[in-house]
Amino acid sequence: MTSDDGLEQWCDGTIEAAEGKPPQLKKDDPRLRLWVVRAEDVVHALECGGFADTLKEKKIKHSNLTGGRPAHCGGQLVFVENDAVALDGGSGRYGPRSKEEMTAVAKAFKNSGYGVWSYGWDDENAWPFRIGSRLPQWVK
Repeated sequence: MTSDDGLEQWCDGTIEAAEGKPPQLKKDDPRLRLWVVRAEDVVHALECGGFADTLKEKKIKHSNLTGGRPAHCGGQLVFVENDAVALDGGSGRYGPRSKEEMTAVAKAFKNSGYGVWSYGWDDENAWPFRIGSRLPQWVK
């Protein structure tokens, strides 16, 4: 996937959002984007539509963002406001391996200049909660 296909570089925000009411997102929200932390950068793209329409399943995968190469972590996100995102670690291939890693990646997005709503980590099942599975928590 390239920028011509809708792949976007993560750009740091300029302000930090104030905590408000948690967004109530559904797992099939049309604004869903996949994100991945690659060795050299962070990229994201719409999960459905555009380039995804050329694929058999009509959805991109995290490996479309990486070209199948290694990456540090990945998941889904939605820009809920210009200065805030809601994110999860929902990647089968590149998802966070622990609660600590999920917390660290959520804080990294916050430190890049955005307010962050994180879906967090399911301790009972040892994997990240997904968008639409519960209300996210504000990252402080």
